[in-house]
Amino acid sequence: MKEERDNLNYTLKKFEEVISDTTLKIKNLREIYKFDYDAYLDEKKRLEIKLNRIISLKETPYFARIDFNSKDNELDEKCYIGKVGVTDYDNKLITVDWRAPIANLYYDSNIGDCNYNAPEGIIEGSLTLKRQYSIEKKELIGFSDVDTVSNDELLKPYLNVSADTRLKNIVSTIQAEQNKIIREKIAQNLIIQGVAGSGKTTVALHRIAYLVYNHLNIFKPSDYMVIGPNKFFVNYISGILPDLDVNGVAEYTLEELLNIYLNNEFVIDNLLDVINPNSLEYSYKVSMNMKYKIDEYFKNLDILPKKDFTIDDQIIITKEKIKEIYLLVNEKIFVDVESKINHLIILLSKYINENINNIILKLILKNTDKKIIDNIKNNHLTYLKKYFKVLNVKVSNIYNEILAGLKFKKIYNKIDITDIPSLLYIKYQLSGNEMFKKYKHIVIDEAQDYGVFTFYVLKKLMKNASFSIYGDLAQSLYSYRSIENWNEVDTIFENTKMLKLNKSYRTTIEIMNEANKINKELNLDEAIPVIRHGDEVEYTSRNIIEILAELKKNYNTISVITKTQEEANLIYNEIKDNIEINLVDLNNWSYDNKINILPSYLAKGLEFDAVIIKNTNNVFKEDINDLKLMYVSMTRALHKLIIIN
Repeated sequence: MKEERDNLNYTLKKFEEVISDTTLKIKNLREIYKFDYDAYLDEKKRLEIKLNRIISLKETPYFARIDFNSKDNELDEKCYIGKVGVTDYDNKLITVDWRAPIANLYYDSNIGDCNYNAPEGIIEGSLTLKRQYSIEKKELIGFSDVDTVSNDELLKPYLNVSADTRLKNIVSTIQAEQNKIIREKIAQNLIIQGVAGSGKTTVALHRIAYLVYNHLNIFKPSDYMVIGPNKFFVNYISGILPDLDVNGVAEYTLEELLNIYLNNEFVIDNLLDVINPNSLEYSYKVSMNMKYKIDEYFKNLDILPKKDFTIDDQIIITKEKIKEIYLLVNEKIFVDVESKINHLIILLSKYINENINNIILKLILKNTDKKIIDNIKNNHLTYLKKYFKVLNVKVSNIYNEILAGLKFKKIYNKIDITDIPSLLYIKYQLSGNEMFKKYKHIVIDEAQDYGVFTFYVLKKLMKNASFSIYGDLAQSLYSYRSIENWNEVDTIFENTKMLKLNKSYRTTIEIMNEANKINKELNLDEAIPVIRHGDEVEYTSRNIIEILAELKKNYNTISVITKTQEEANLIYNEIKDNIEINLVDLNNWSYDNKINILPSYLAKGLEFDAVIIKNTNNVFKEDINDLKLMYVSMTRALHKLIIIN
């Protein structure tokens, strides 16, 4: 213990030295870069991020240690692993970043012979020590060695804490099956079926953090994207990536992605509260059948004008000649309408330039005014661009034509979420994917609620990206727009690996055993809870205000979950004068209060210390979707679950 305390004090001293040294560097930067202001700003930003990161971690500089002896005796390492790697001004390593290759031994290897994959090749050797620390406010509370304590025992202290603390500590508790996903190569497409509480979201974000760290010289953080199910969820996770030393990753909902791509053309009804719509239109619009209809439309779309190309009433190129030149456009290279037309304009402009003498001679023979001849000679490219009006066609007009052919209801300025894949695809067919070509890796969370057509479109848009797709079929709430099997998604992507996360780290055994009854009824894999016991699930008819007052004494984050938004609104209005509570709905995505009330379909992906489910009159027991809603609601609870019947 004395040795470890001495090392902690040494590390803290080194952190202070690095903080002081970095602060001094920032002060002197202006003099160093006095002739290059942009370079000054870039370096200043880089050092400030580094400085703030080290300052934020100086109270808990590391969480683990490994002792590794290489086989050839050239490398004997004693590594203290932290959330960030820190070197002093002599370039001596103080802490190793959890994402560094050697840190993988902590997550994946046991004491004894082992190896890790370093940039210079595979390093073989033996692990002689693997230790986990509990450090709070610069004080060493204790440590445990994995060869003397079971893995579940090591996890317990982290799983017993509150929800907000768990998110910040996840790096130190990454499990082998999670680590395998996090450290997969960037080119590998992944589909992850994970039970509730298996850490899908945290694994997804740590995978991005890992990829950013290990490809920093090639890709920027802004080359990665997270697509979340709703704005509440995106806000909920927005603080995690900066805590993982990653800033600038794009975080969107599917609706936000559409509005960026189509320049805010539509108001979107999320339909989150529509679980079982009657119309078959919804399911058709998210299926591959809709994709085929759009393909058929563009296959039959004649993008060439029906008249000759003229300038000042003078025929420059006949429509027949334009059609002939259009056949030279390679449709395998130029896929979308805009690129086809732009290339055709280049070919037509080239044709005019090559034949300009003949064109002018004919005009002279017709006694054409010299001003007109000069205009044709100098401005024909501008007139060509005006000639092709198809580029100005609205996406919504094309979509409405297709909908009319299907005898579906037309859209106006307001659409619903099932229209999104079609609108994205039509825009792609018109304008291509230039906006999204920079992205290298896309994370899709709660992916079970996207139809196959949605995955197809996202793959088309993010042509240069690999995908990590995370979801749970047991939480697939929208039968009219959700996938039924991950094999449907597997057909969309090449080089796909499907993996499972069946162990639940969120809930106690007592809560998970109750939730597994639903999995069993749905004929889905049951979650395996970690060895963490708690209170039995309480079924009661007690007053909700009384329960909340009692829970507030022992838990930081509490949630009241109802089946519908209407019921959430009703309970909120009944109790808001007696207890401070935050109502979450489609107009309020904030996650600030200690107590929240929200409908079940907005709770996916979230977790709370204690959960109350309002199930009066068994409203959650009408059909399969209700069972899934109940499963989602039950598995939000970390420590305490109360169901009001």
